[in-house]
Amino acid sequence: MAVYVVGDFLRETRLRKGYTQEEVSYGICTASLSRIENGAQKPGRLILEKLFERLGTENNLFNSFVSREEMELYSAIQTLIRNVTDAEIDKIEEQVVLVEKLTKDSYGLESQYVLFAKGELIKYRDKDYHKAMEWLMRAIHVTLPDFNGRIPLRNNLLTYDEIMIINGIAILHAKMNDIMTAIQLGMWLKEYMENKIVDGKMKTAKYPMILYNLSNWFGDEKCHMEAFQMAEEGADFCVKYGNFVAFPILVFNKGASLAELGMIDEAKKYLHQAITILEAMKKPKRVKIAIDWCKEHYDIEF
Repeated sequence: MAVYVVGDFLRETRLRKGYTQEEVSYGICTASLSRIENGAQKPGRLILEKLFERLGTENNLFNSFVSREEMELYSAIQTLIRNVTDAEIDKIEEQVVLVEKLTKDSYGLESQYVLFAKGELIKYRDKDYHKAMEWLMRAIHVTLPDFNGRIPLRNNLLTYDEIMIINGIAILHAKMNDIMTAIQLGMWLKEYMENKIVDGKMKTAKYPMILYNLSNWFGDEKCHMEAFQMAEEGADFCVKYGNFVAFPILVFNKGASLAELGMIDEAKKYLHQAITILEAMKKPKRVKIAIDWCKEHYDIEF
């Protein structure tokens, strides 16, 4: 039975997928991937995770032995990401201070999280979308210096963090009424996740929200059939992989798209399903928003 060390596994996976060392390591550890694959250098935990992500998978096989300080920083970064995902403004501010203290002015991969969190904080707290865009562009340029914020880099491999930041950039374009750029970036991420990333918990968490955003943006452009298709793909994915966080809002978008297309009876079915699911999930604020939206926009009462 073959026994792998991390370098062997990285090299074999990379070669099997037909990627060069530069494609996998670009912006992460370009000068050292050869040494990692040859066993001459042991990667830190963040670098190891990002390399696996560029290969379209998750690190479920190999441990990276790190110091107490490195583990403390890694834990702080994971908490920061959760705070950003949950839009908890006060917690984001506190956690940014902690991560900055732990990174000690590092300009490596760790700085990408801080820059992204600061941009999201400005978006949530100040509603200054242009300033937030500046911070998100600084964040993405840590690992993708050639990305101009508008045109997809279809030849580049992406980490989950890069996908998260690019999605954030697309959202900012939409908030600044540049919907077509948002759609272009969203479709890039959708196609990338479908073609380059195997199933895993990060894909299960992020992919439905990209489809939800696309559904909203197509709806904004009055492309209601495309909006329905994005929402349906997202809802089907949620059922298949058990991600019910995004499921009700995708079902709601299916109903809203059908209502816009004049298919009111079919729309009522999905809108009612979405509201019922939100009630079961104990989301009273979202239930009220959904009910009010149906009444205001479609004269449908629940």
